[in-house]
Amino acid sequence: MEPQTRKPTGVRRREIAQAVLRVIGDHGAPALTTARIANEVGVTSGALFRHFESIETMLDAAVDRAIEAVDETFPAAELPAVVRLRDMAQARIELIGGNRGLAWLLLSDQVYLTASERSVTRLRALVTRSRRYLLGALREGAANGTIRTDIAPEKLLMIFTGTVHAAIGSVGVHRVPEAGPDVLDALFTLISPTP
Repeated sequence: MEPQTRKPTGVRRREIAQAVLRVIGDHGAPALTTARIANEVGVTSGALFRHFESIETMLDAAVDRAIEAVDETFPAAELPAVVRLRDMAQARIELIGGNRGLAWLLLSDQVYLTASERSVTRLRALVTRSRRYLLGALREGAANGTIRTDIAPEKLLMIFTGTVHAAIGSVGVHRVPEAGPDVLDALFTLISPTP
């Protein structure tokens, strides 16, 4: 048997954060134990603590990883409003629907009871940033005639986010992959100006 070489701390920390997401996604938050995380990574439970102080700090790292991934789903501000809305919705459905651990971290109320105050604060900031971004695009679209104006952008935001969350659940949890494109087409028909 060949001796195992240690990976750099940054690489191992990322692997552990990804393992936390896999464990939560596959088995739920109650299954988040050092033994299960270590098994996912392929190390001993003790080896985890060379990189993290506790399971809580491992969960913090998973939250950091989730936020990094979601940050990449914000389209460029110079794109037209409708394009930004569609691109963001599609990117989030693909990213979060394809990773049940991310879905739990980003869409479950349970994370607010499980994660550290630092992580909860960061997750709430992500929600606030996402809402502002989407509301800005909806308002811009209403102002330039590409989004309907008979329903206030604030109300359309609820319809928009609710539909995207439902599509994420259909793709990720319920394994209905065709739900994403059809649902987005229907959503954009609903938010488009009436003829």
